[in-house]
Amino acid sequence: MRAVFLPGGRRAEIREVAVPDPGPGEVQIALRAAGLCGSDLHMHYRPAPELRHGPIFGLVTDPDVVPGHEAAGVVTKVGTFVTAVKTGDRVAVHHIGGCGDCIACRRGFDMECRNKWGIYGLDRPGAMQDYMVVRSRDCVILPANVDFDEGAYYTCGAGTGYLALRRASLGLGDTVAVVGLGPVGMAAAYFAERSGARAVGLDPAEPRRRFAKEIGLYPVYDACAVDVVDQVRAATGGAGANVVIEASGSAGGRLLALDVAAIGGRVVLVGFGDAENVVDLQSTIIQKQLDVLGAWMFPLPDLQEMLHDVSVRAISIKPLISGNYAIEDAARAWTAFDQGGPGKTVLTWGR
Repeated sequence: MRAVFLPGGRRAEIREVAVPDPGPGEVQIALRAAGLCGSDLHMHYRPAPELRHGPIFGLVTDPDVVPGHEAAGVVTKVGTFVTAVKTGDRVAVHHIGGCGDCIACRRGFDMECRNKWGIYGLDRPGAMQDYMVVRSRDCVILPANVDFDEGAYYTCGAGTGYLALRRASLGLGDTVAVVGLGPVGMAAAYFAERSGARAVGLDPAEPRRRFAKEIGLYPVYDACAVDVVDQVRAATGGAGANVVIEASGSAGGRLLALDVAAIGGRVVLVGFGDAENVVDLQSTIIQKQLDVLGAWMFPLPDLQEMLHDVSVRAISIKPLISGNYAIEDAARAWTAFDQGGPGKTVLTWGR
C-alpha cells in the first residue's frame, strides 16, 4: 500500500509499505480523509533532515513514522476483544492516546497521561497511508451527515477551534476576535458566528483575509496594521472583544490578543510557537482584569460530543475546506499548504 513520509527539507515522499493488521483491541481503517495540520509543517515538513528527530515544541519526531494525526475512514478489520466498533463503521480517530488507566485518562484527558501510549502521526503510524491500525478506544463514530473530510478536520484543527470557544465560556451576544485565520482560527470564527456571537478576524495574510470574507466573516483586519487595535475597538463599540482566540502561535499575535481584549475579557491561547513573549502583566492583564486561558487538544469525550452537536444542528464545515488532494498528489498538497494557502487542506481517497 501507499504511505506518505516527510523526511524534512520541505519534501514529501510516497513509499510502498506493508498493509498493517490489527491486534487485540485494535481495528484496521481504510482511510477516506487525512488532514494537513500546521504543527506538522513545523515538526515534520519544514525542518532540515538532520533536525527531523526533534525535539520541536518539546516533542521528539521520527521521520520513519507515517505522519498525519487527523484521520477519518471506514473500519475494514477488527482485532480480538473489540466490541465498540464493527466492520463498515465510519469513524474519526482521536490522535493522542493515553494508557487508559491513570486518573487523567479516566477523565478523558489522554493528552495529559504520564504513561503516554503514543500519538498517531508522531510516534505511531499516522493517517497518510491507505490503511491505518488504531486502538478501538480511540475511534468515534462519524455521524452520517458529517463527511469524511469534515471528520478528519474535527479531530484536531476544527475541534481545537471549537474547544477554544468552550474554554472561553462563549455567551450570547459576545464579540469574538480571532487572531490568526489558519484552519484553527477560521474554525473558531466560523463556530462563533453560528453560536450567536459576532466574530472579528485578524490576520497579516491577504489571501486568508479574503477567504474569510468569502465564507461570510466580517469584519476582517490586517493584524500588522499600525491601527489594528483601534479598528477592533471601533468595530466593537469602543470596548474591545469580550472573547479573544489567539491561533497564530506568534509572539506578536499573542500580544495583539491581549491588546484587543475588552476589560474583563477572556483570552484563550491556542497557537503553538517557540517564540518567547515579554508581557507587561500589570497593564495588559491585571489592570484589564483579563482571564487568560490555554487550550491544547480536547479530551476524547469532547470529540464525540462535538460530532453529535454539529450533526444535530446540521453545521457543515465544508466551506472551510479549500483543498482536496488525492494521496498520489501529497507532495503538491504539502507545497500548497506550506505556502500559506487559505482554508483547510485534506488528502482524500475516492474508494
